[in-house]
Parts: sequence; C-alpha cells; structure tokens
Amino acid sequence: MKKSILIIMTLVALVMCGCEREPNNPGGNNNPGGNNTDDPVIDITPYLGKYLMSRHTELSINVLNMFSFPLDKDLDVEMITVKSDPTVENGIIISNNDALYLRGIVDIDGLHLQNDTVNLVIDTTIANTPINFGVSVSMTHPTIQPPVNGVMEWTSIASGSASTTILGVPISAVITGDMRYRTILSN
Repeated sequence: MKKSILIIMTLVALVMCGCEREPNNPGGNNNPGGNNTDDPVIDITPYLGKYLMSRHTELSINVLNMFSFPLDKDLDVEMITVKSDPTVENGIIISNNDALYLRGIVDIDGLHLQNDTVNLVIDTTIANTPINFGVSVSMTHPTIQPPVNGVMEWTSIASGSASTTILGVPISAVITGDMRYRTILSN
C-alpha cells in the first residue's frame, strides 16, 4: 500500500511539474519583449523644424459696453522654431526671435500647447493727446494636428482687456476674437 501511495504521489508531482505556466507575455509570441502593442507610439518628429508662419487676427473690441469696432488684420509673418523639450517626455517648445516661447505635449490626439497671455503697454498720441494704455490678451490653443506636406495650421481663441485714462476718465475695453496661424514655408 505504501508503494501505491508513493507511486500516485510521484505521478501527481510529475503531472503538476509538466503543466508549467506560459510566461506572462501580453504581446503574444509576436512581441517577445512583452510590450503591449496596444500602446500608441507617440512621434513628435513631424512637428519639429523651422516654419515661416502667417498670422491673421479677427478681434472685436468693445469699449465701455457702448460701442464695438472690429480689428481684422494680417500680422507680420514670422519664423518660428519647433524643437523637442528635453525636460518632458513627448514635449516640444515653440519659439521665435521675439517673445514667443510656448511649451506643449504631443499625444495620440496631436499637439497640446500651453495657453498663454500677452501683455502690452502701448504709448501713442492721438490729436496731440498722449494716450497710454495696457492690453492683456489670453490665447487658448486647440489641439494641433501634425503638419501635412509641411503645412501646420490652427485657430486660437483670444480674449482680453485694455484700459487707459483719457483726460482723467478711465476707459476700459473687452477684446474677443481669434487668431489663425498657418505655416507657409517649412524646412
């Protein structure tokens, strides 16, 4: 009887050792590294480079809630550089020779730029009256798709305010509208 129990236990041990588990390989045999092939591959390289960019703005300026006037203008073209951000995975930096410096992150949906605010102080003279006013405009950027044939374009939403004092009277304005960006040359 002892021999039968010993033989049965030996057979059970052999059967259990023979049923080895498959290695945990979620990618299957076609992916021996075990990386999940369902994870999207993020590629920032289509965004990188130098671009000559046009900018067109359509703003509505509402002064003292009494009257509005439009500002529809093509702005100067500018050369921008898009390079990788070494401090953030899939990050980019957009800059130019002036004050433009934006950071963003590329994911499967596209490029997400940080929103930014532009503050200006404008000194001018109108009809021999000196006018000094401050302007603050916030730009909200959409998700930007990769360039197609070197062309990258998007429309950002602008909102802001301006204020001044003329002859002792405070005057304020609300600014709304958009700015359209489009590359016209890339390298």
